Amino acid sequence: MSAGLLACAGLGMTLPSDMQPPVPEGGRIKPAVGWLTTERGEIAGGAPEGSVAISVVRKEGRTLLQQVRHYMVGEAEYGDSILLDRSTLRPLETYRWTPAGTYTAKYNHRVIDRSFRSVRGAVSSSNETLDVEPFSALGMELFIASLPLNVGYQAVLPVAVDTAARGWAWLRCTVHSEQQLQERRDQRSFDAWIVDCENGPGADGLERTRLWIAIDGRSVRKIDHIDADNVVLGTLRRMLLAIPQRASAK
Repeated sequence: MSAGLLACAGLGMTLPSDMQPPVPEGGRIKPAVGWLTTERGEIAGGAPEGSVAISVVRKEGRTLLQQVRHYMVGEAEYGDSILLDRSTLRPLETYRWTPAGTYTAKYNHRVIDRSFRSVRGAVSSSNETLDVEPFSALGMELFIASLPLNVGYQAVLPVAVDTAARGWAWLRCTVHSEQQLQERRDQRSFDAWIVDCENGPGADGLERTRLWIAIDGRSVRKIDHIDADNVVLGTLRRMLLAIPQRASAK
């Protein structure tokens, strides 16, 4: 299973005329550390087990938000990193490490430089100027969690996929309900928004990513990959702990 499967990667859509571009508030996303896990049997062919860290960093005089993940799928090692503007959550750079090689994407407004370096050393690259200034599909859960969510809220936004050779697509997300989520039997349950993201048509029809976003703190706690019939194909859990204030970057 690739990281993109559970990262709200949108495919081709038509933008509804009555939809307005969403406005994020990057300050809603707080630094956190934790781990990724999937219970046995929830994903065929292997369960991701690894770590996730969200931190505020400074680079070249800019304040950025960075998410870094490392995890295993079976015996294979994966990882990814994304740098976002702290306020707007516009992407600057993304990296994705896979057993086949490393994908890199660098964003400059509407311009994207993509490259892939295989484990054998071969490099392929492309430069593209898009029709819109996109967000990154990698780490899209952070952007969605920063929106002014409430039940019934809808947003449509342009995204670019780092593993694609070219192009961009529309991603639609909808907050369809508010529910309680209990991560462990010895812990209290908490309220979460349930947000569905339309991923576009797959081999068996429309596929979606479902985000469970804690209302208190805006952390994304669970990510489901579901099909057109609402059947859960795979679940990725993100067990997160807040970083103490004194340890977070300013």
